[in-house]
Amino acid sequence: MSNPEMMVMNKSNMFSMFYDREADVLYVTKGHPEYTDYVEYGDNIILRFHPETKELVGFTITDFSISFAKQDADFHLPFRVNFEVEKSLLV
Repeated sequence: MSNPEMMVMNKSNMFSMFYDREADVLYVTKGHPEYTDYVEYGDNIILRFHPETKELVGFTITDFSISFAKQDADFHLPFRVNFEVEKSLLV
């Protein structure tokens, strides 16, 4: 964790995840969490958008552990993800 090369990654473009065990909610956020507009997608998915740019900045999954405890549980989210790795991490 103390690798200085990892510190140069642009944190505003990184996704972070937080699981609230008591509420059984998974939060996934791009950059720093902030006020957002939102759209409910299905029974337990909330998509969060920047209020001005309408850019997708995160999503929330409620009843997370219950949903994944079901046999053959999977989620289909209505967006694409471009996975990029900081070049300094590639060996």
